[in-house]
Amino acid sequence: MESVRKYLSLVLSFVIFQTTVFAIDSDAMKEGKKAFSKKAYGEAIKKFTKHADSHPQDGEAYMYLGYIYEYKKDYPKSIQNFRRAADLDLDKDQRKTVLLKLALFFNYHQDWNLSATYASRYLKYDPKNEEVQKIYNRAVGNKGNPSSSTHIYTQHTKIEPKHQEPKNTENKKDQVKKTDESIEDKDTTKPSESYEQILANQPHLEDVRWDYVLALFEEKKYEKAESNLNILIEKNPTRSRYHYKMGIIKLRLDDPKSAIDSFEKAKKNPFSKDTNVFLYYVFLNEGIAYQKLAEIEKAELSFQEAFRQVQKDTPLLALARLYEQKSEWEKCIQSSDKALSYNPNQIESHMFRFVCMFEAGNKTKKFETSFAKYSEFIKMKFPDLSQTPEKFQVGFLKLARKYTENNAFDIAESYFSVLEKDQTISTGREYIFYRGRNYFYSGKVDLAIPYLQKTNGSSAAHYLLARCFAKKNDITKTKEQFQLAADLKPEYWTSASLEKDFKEVWKDNSFREFLNTKGGKVPGTNLSTPGSNQ
Repeated sequence: MESVRKYLSLVLSFVIFQTTVFAIDSDAMKEGKKAFSKKAYGEAIKKFTKHADSHPQDGEAYMYLGYIYEYKKDYPKSIQNFRRAADLDLDKDQRKTVLLKLALFFNYHQDWNLSATYASRYLKYDPKNEEVQKIYNRAVGNKGNPSSSTHIYTQHTKIEPKHQEPKNTENKKDQVKKTDESIEDKDTTKPSESYEQILANQPHLEDVRWDYVLALFEEKKYEKAESNLNILIEKNPTRSRYHYKMGIIKLRLDDPKSAIDSFEKAKKNPFSKDTNVFLYYVFLNEGIAYQKLAEIEKAELSFQEAFRQVQKDTPLLALARLYEQKSEWEKCIQSSDKALSYNPNQIESHMFRFVCMFEAGNKTKKFETSFAKYSEFIKMKFPDLSQTPEKFQVGFLKLARKYTENNAFDIAESYFSVLEKDQTISTGREYIFYRGRNYFYSGKVDLAIPYLQKTNGSSAAHYLLARCFAKKNDITKTKEQFQLAADLKPEYWTSASLEKDFKEVWKDNSFREFLNTKGGKVPGTNLSTPGSNQ
């Protein structure tokens, strides 16, 4: 191995400081090399990037960028650029150097598939190199048991939690918060088309096809990604990351049952290092798949297993969401609390704690804290409430109710207005009653009446309607609604004398007699004037 390092050092010097006949020396490239020789790496990066943009098939700029990031000890970007360079136009010496670097790197990190791939490609140029032949033989012998240390040199692509399925709403199942789906996908800017010509000439290049799959996934070309990933799986059926990625693709294709099958295959041969991290992501996404299938108990077990693998807030948030959907308020509160202990500023955790504490009637200091965090976040991030992502709208109805309680009627109405477009919520009893209540207390009696009239069988709704009609001095309807309210809740017979809303109708003898006899059902008693002390 020492001989390889010495050889690499010599070749590296030759490649950097010798101009090749194949190089495309644009002005940007010339300026980049000049800045590189002076170790002005910031300027060199700009120039090489500019050259790469205008000469997409030239690998030399990416090679130099690989060297720069290596000197800066930014190894993820270094390897990313060397891999790009290896797939583009380079002269023989440059290509050998880049391939050797990649073979050594992946050998060190025990990614046997990529180590074997780059060593094999190198040996086409220098088949007698014994050190590289050893690397190749070792990699082939270990193929199918890759290390998860890949995440050291690739950049993660995060999902967006979607977190996000409101209760029992089929058309909102995609609201499940997107998890951090991949532990090894790189954040590449190369379009999928850039890999197609390479694969057309060299279809056996496994690492190139893998990058092609990742690029297709980023571009949301899921069917094409699936077909190419099937080729990789057929070639290497034991490789866990292929099955894992297939599971993610199946989720995107709304095929959760097939996704679960892929996740199960990924679990059979997990990465040999950092196995817990790998399984964490598998279980997390498996839970989402079960949730889409409405297999709630299995989803719960998967999320719990994800948390056992790695203690992070994401699976706890997923559990909180699950418990909110099941109306298990205390479990939701506990999961939200625990999630916030890991990530105190996670807004969705505050949202679910606020919602579930509201439902449970548990309005403690934690409730007020979560209300403040959640409401302030919405106010700052989404001045136009209609532009709020659906995942943050789970608590909008409770926010509207809370603002009504705080006498912030206009703010409450803005939340009700957004929810009006959601038929599942806006036709629900809770929405109808509390929007009517908000209109009533904000003095908009005529707007309140139609909503309250739709809330049949509610003593509170009938009593508010009685107060509405009393304000309008409609004695007949006041009596009618008052009778309905008192039949459900008899204590209203004694509360009427305290309500100022009944001040005008109280002047009518028939209304006083109606209250005095409880609608003609009992002998009369003396009643005081509304608003007076008793």
